[in-house]
Amino acid sequence: MLCLGGVYAWSIVVPELMKNYGFSASKSQSIMGILIGILPLTMIFAGKVEKRIGTKAIGFISAGLFVFGYLISGFSKGNFYLIFLGNGIMAGISTGFGYLAALTSPVKCFPEKKGLMTGIAVSGFGLAATALSFLVENLLRSGRDILEIIRIIGLSYGSVIFISSLFLINSKTMESEKELRFFQFVKSPELYRLILGFFFGTFAGLLVVGSLKPIGAEQGIDNRAIIVAVSVFAIANFSGRIAWGFLSDFTGASLAIFSALALQGASIFLLGKLPLSSILFVILSLVIGFSFGGNFVLFAKRTADVFGVENLGAIYPYVSFGYALGGIFGPFTGGFLYDKFNNFFYATTVASLISFLGGLIFLLDLIKRKTC
Repeated sequence: MLCLGGVYAWSIVVPELMKNYGFSASKSQSIMGILIGILPLTMIFAGKVEKRIGTKAIGFISAGLFVFGYLISGFSKGNFYLIFLGNGIMAGISTGFGYLAALTSPVKCFPEKKGLMTGIAVSGFGLAATALSFLVENLLRSGRDILEIIRIIGLSYGSVIFISSLFLINSKTMESEKELRFFQFVKSPELYRLILGFFFGTFAGLLVVGSLKPIGAEQGIDNRAIIVAVSVFAIANFSGRIAWGFLSDFTGASLAIFSALALQGASIFLLGKLPLSSILFVILSLVIGFSFGGNFVLFAKRTADVFGVENLGAIYPYVSFGYALGGIFGPFTGGFLYDKFNNFFYATTVASLISFLGGLIFLLDLIKRKTC
């Protein structure tokens, strides 16, 4: 997860692609968007493959695809389509295989603590941007080109994913829970509520993630403070996943989802509307990262609550379609609105409203269930 989650440091790469290879903001963000869009599609396929070849094997597949994709980008000479293929499509498939492998095993082993186990499992994905942002910045300062850095990341991170896969354990099927067939869960309104909520939550968060560095630059924030903010975002994303998971075991997932998305919406609104100092920029990045991290544990927790732990691996990839749509349209919308208006005022306004709407869906559902 620590290696696969480097996508959250993409805003560090974007300015280099724009400056050195003439990429537009929307083109740069579309690479991150397609990665996240492909992720749940891959998870559906990976879930079926895992039953045949085991968790370790899909971890090895993830490692191989990761290296292959990053090397394609690294040797692309700045060709957009090759970088789109390597860092977007191939890396997205790699992430789908690796994410499923790391998510489902611990939850099945500790079903009584679904929220906490999910939070711990996905927390590394959120922390990844911290290490990668510092690595990329240090390599850039040493005079290395961004494509050379991409090659270095591909070989080193891919090796770590491969070695980590050696320690994955195949979880046994739980006899107390029955697996649902496709037609049984696809008719459930809860499935579509989860998909829609996941879309709203990740659309807003990913719009900001992909543009955090440019937003800071627009406000005249010092570059060092921006790097700190990106890292703080990642650390808060990491800790938020564990904290929201722990909290949801007591409050329930629906109330926690409302709280996380409302907090995310409020902090994004302030990010786009207030005159920012370096300290305030870092603080808002922390709050956004903390609340954004909740998306990745709370929707998985709610899925396990509604459909059963044993069905998490089969159903959560469908729930992640919301994440896919958020990944495609969130970063692209942020880049498009910036290209059109040459500022992030409208982008952050849209993101905050979308986040509030996602939280409202689960608040209304919670009120309805309490009164029935």
